[in-house]
Amino acid sequence: MSDGVGEARPEAEGELALARIALDSGEARHAATHAGNAIASDPTLRDAYGLLDQLAAAGDVLSCFPVGGRVHVGSAAARSYLLARQGALDEAFGLLCQAAAMMPGTPWAAGWLAAPGASVTSLASRMDPARASAALHRLAMSLPDPADDAAIAALRPFLDVARHVVTACPGRADFLSLLSALARRLGAHEEAIAWTQRAERAAPSFISAVMLGYALRSAGRYDEAHKAWVRALGRNPSDVDLRVDIGELLVTRGRLDDGIRWLEEGLALEPDHPKAFPSACGVRYLRDNDITHLVTLADWWRAHPGHDYADVILGKVCQGRPWLGQVPWPTEAVSHMLRSVIDGGRDLAAMREETVRLTLSALEVPSAVAAARAALPGLCYAADPPAPAPDIRVPLGSVRYRLWTYSGVEATPAVPAPSPAAIAALHAASAGGWPAHPVAAYDAALPLAGLAVDDLLGLMARVPPPPGTPEWRDVHAIDPGYWPRTAQAWACLGLLHHKPDEPWPASTRRAVLVDLTRGVEDWATDAAMYALVTAAWADPAIRADVVGLIGYRLLDGIKAKERREVTIIEPMAHLTLATPDMDRGVVALVRDFLKVMAGPDEAGPAPKDGARARRGLFRRR
Repeated sequence: MSDGVGEARPEAEGELALARIALDSGEARHAATHAGNAIASDPTLRDAYGLLDQLAAAGDVLSCFPVGGRVHVGSAAARSYLLARQGALDEAFGLLCQAAAMMPGTPWAAGWLAAPGASVTSLASRMDPARASAALHRLAMSLPDPADDAAIAALRPFLDVARHVVTACPGRADFLSLLSALARRLGAHEEAIAWTQRAERAAPSFISAVMLGYALRSAGRYDEAHKAWVRALGRNPSDVDLRVDIGELLVTRGRLDDGIRWLEEGLALEPDHPKAFPSACGVRYLRDNDITHLVTLADWWRAHPGHDYADVILGKVCQGRPWLGQVPWPTEAVSHMLRSVIDGGRDLAAMREETVRLTLSALEVPSAVAAARAALPGLCYAADPPAPAPDIRVPLGSVRYRLWTYSGVEATPAVPAPSPAAIAALHAASAGGWPAHPVAAYDAALPLAGLAVDDLLGLMARVPPPPGTPEWRDVHAIDPGYWPRTAQAWACLGLLHHKPDEPWPASTRRAVLVDLTRGVEDWATDAAMYALVTAAWADPAIRADVVGLIGYRLLDGIKAKERREVTIIEPMAHLTLATPDMDRGVVALVRDFLKVMAGPDEAGPAPKDGARARRGLFRRR
């Protein structure tokens, strides 16, 4: 945007052209609206500010840019420019910070604070330091810690204002502490530390020590941050939020038990604290690898819907974990074949007309073969693969709802193609990526509510192409099997919202999901199991039923694994561990089974994954 490239500059110039037409027609208010839209599209477009100058010369243009209620970012930036033009720099800067908070990666300072020929230092010297500090602190609180590269570049002039305030008011501990929040988020770690240290010397307080701890933590000086926060707590022993910060800091350093002790101190002071309770549940899960802690957190969140830190903790703890935070990648030989073709530099699109003969040591799940044939329509068996017992083509019981029918070793869809509306609903649900945790997954499948069962099954057996987003294009180019695997999981989540008024035991949604888990062995098996587990997370009343369904299906899978390959056995095992109230004996069995599957080098909870989870778990925004 700052270079005027891409779509931003043409869109801004189009709005500016409309503004000029309106101005020539005597419609000043419409001209002002389009000028504000132009600035919102590209704040570096100087001609848009020139048009504002014309409007200001003709009359009162400020009234065209109201700031009450929900402010449009272009209106805030335009009004900020006009106020700065009048010399009302304090109000102008406050509005500019407001615009930057809404879109921090956009160069809003180009309007007047860092316009060609402008001096940030000179302008800052004419502002009230207290008002500038307050505005900059509000901006800082809207940013992640740390901010991304685009925000750091765009907000550099704002940091220069903070530096001027620090230079002009070296003894003001309150300003120093407030401004350090922006400095650390924008990567100026040494300055943030220096400012907070100066604040501590000038006027030691709870806030000065807390902000020093934040600055030290952002710079990676964790032991010093810990000491600063303990010192701050001595000045305000009843503060629970700081105990949460201390506990989470210790967890990121691998000191889980110490971290839990601090969190439990906070909970003793405030049992339902909106951050201490979620944090404690997350850390206990990291320590014990017991899903009970996360289910407890989900239940607590349902009872305290306004406490969104539960969402944050669930998302971070579940990140990267099979089914909890992502759909497992395909592991079948036919899927490996596709990836090896891609890794070898072959163009799948160019191979679509070729005959590709595949030799398999055993028949593989039908969805994996269908995904491979969608990428390579000429794929065929060099010889019929064997189907060792227990035969994956044979359901585990009598089922009404089925995805596939077999003729020999060839599987064909047993359901019609999904409707265009169903495909659109699937794309709408999945465009943003996989949900962060099971609670979010249940809610994210709402766009699929109302679809007929045949449509949902059709989405699974006749998977449409992925959404046209850049993210899905990239994933599909790496592994064409991952979208079909994910689409089936979405469709099963959609089944959870099918006729939700039907009581669970006799509901259609339960019947379909149970049939999919008990039907022919397939990706649909663990996708349906995941939906059942998600339903149990959402509804405590059905947990006992889901425990039986998941536990017995997993045991059937382990028995089959003793005689032949079961490519979905590990995802099924992880789902069993994710099931609320699962029998402790089954949990112990599954953990032992996963240790054997992983081999001696990976015994126990995966240390690399655990360390990554601890490092990324607690990042303040």
